[in-house]
Order: sequence, then structure tokens, then C-alpha cells
Amino acid sequence: MPSNKRRLYIALYPSGVVNNEERKYHWGFLIGPKVEAKFVIPGGRYHVKNSPFGWTYEEILLKNVRATNSLLARILIAKIEDEQRLIALLRRLPVVQGDSNWRCRTWVASALAEIAKDGKCVGTAELDWQKIEAFARRYVADKAASGRYQSVEDILKPKPTWDMIEDKESIP
Repeated sequence: MPSNKRRLYIALYPSGVVNNEERKYHWGFLIGPKVEAKFVIPGGRYHVKNSPFGWTYEEILLKNVRATNSLLARILIAKIEDEQRLIALLRRLPVVQGDSNWRCRTWVASALAEIAKDGKCVGTAELDWQKIEAFARRYVADKAASGRYQSVEDILKPKPTWDMIEDKESIP
């Protein structure tokens, strides 16, 4: 019987910091369905964001997980076994204040470590932060170099998506 497990993605957005390669992107998670047959695919975004009041955890239901505002790319990293368990795990992660080295990428890295340690919320997965981060940075840089983010038509399309489980691009 075919599986229809929801998917966990790493999401990259521009951070607004252009002169610092490490801080060039905002990192978060997206959750969406396995099958994306329609143009508009509902899902959710899970991330931490910095505001004038400090870092806060945020969950947002999305009308279209393939094309959220300013999304640069999605990297599929896992098939979800227990979505409620996964979301509860994300909600429990510490949100650190007052440490200038702690950022959204730090939170994503710690989330991946906790997901791996949990062993029950995802099944087939790539959870190695160093591998994911290096690949995601290269993927977005290659897309930018090829002009993928320059025209309005391209910006409105579903965003580039790479499947790290099957090692293939699903949306160019």
C-alpha cells in the first residue's frame, strides 16, 4: 500500500544580511503533503524569528507551502511519521535570548538533533545539519546564479525544491 506521509522541509528565505555568508539566509521548517497535484498546497511554517522584543517561536498555517512570501527554496529532509509529536517537539525547543551567536539556523540545527534523538516523529530522513546546510546554501546560490529569482514570473512560480531523500530536484 503506498504511503501518503506528510513531508518535512528546510526552508530558506533571504535574511536581509548580504555581507555575511553565515547570516545570509533565514532558516525554518515547512510541513506539507506528499502529493502536490494542485497549484495551491496548504501546509505550515515553523521557525523562530527575531523581533525588537527578542527571539520568538512562530507557527503559521500557509495557503500555499510551495510559494510562501520571499521563500527561496525548499529542501525535503524527512517523511513524517507523527506530525503532532513533531510539532510538540518543535514547540518545546529552547528559544535563547541574549546570545548574539544564537539565531534561526542554531534553532534549526538543534531541532534536527532533537528529531534524530526522538526517533519517532519522522521515518526516512536526512537529519545531518552540516550536510543539509552545505547543500541548501549551494542549491540556493546555484539557483540565484542561474537567474531563478530575477523575473516576476519566476518569483510567482512554486519555489525550487530538492528532495534529499531521493537526491533529486522535484521543482526546478
